[in-house]
Amino acid sequence: MNLLQNSGVPIYQQIAEQLKADILAGKMREGEYLPSIRSLAKDLKISVITTMKAYEQLEAEGLVTAAQGKGFYVNAQDSEMLKEQHMRRVEEALLEAIRAAEVAGLSGTELQMTLATLLNIEE
Repeated sequence: MNLLQNSGVPIYQQIAEQLKADILAGKMREGEYLPSIRSLAKDLKISVITTMKAYEQLEAEGLVTAAQGKGFYVNAQDSEMLKEQHMRRVEEALLEAIRAAEVAGLSGTELQMTLATLLNIEE
């Protein structure tokens, strides 16, 4: 797990986002337990409270559930919810690309051509 101290994004949020990405990508499957709060905090050299806050955020989003005495495990993911989550990430990335294109002085047509080129490369 990569944490950036100077990114401006709170550590707990970075942890939650990385775990969320793993869950949505299927790297962590239904019923799989997340690392224990204490062990993750120790591995990352951060506070247990920070780790707990990240896990609570994932629980609030419905991605994991706390099991008394066992830790947090990954919930079954509804395919429509997964699609919606991925769509939201795509929209955020495209908005960021649009902002970067504006800063670079690219026109809408140039941006569309860049996207089309990248899509062709991936195929």
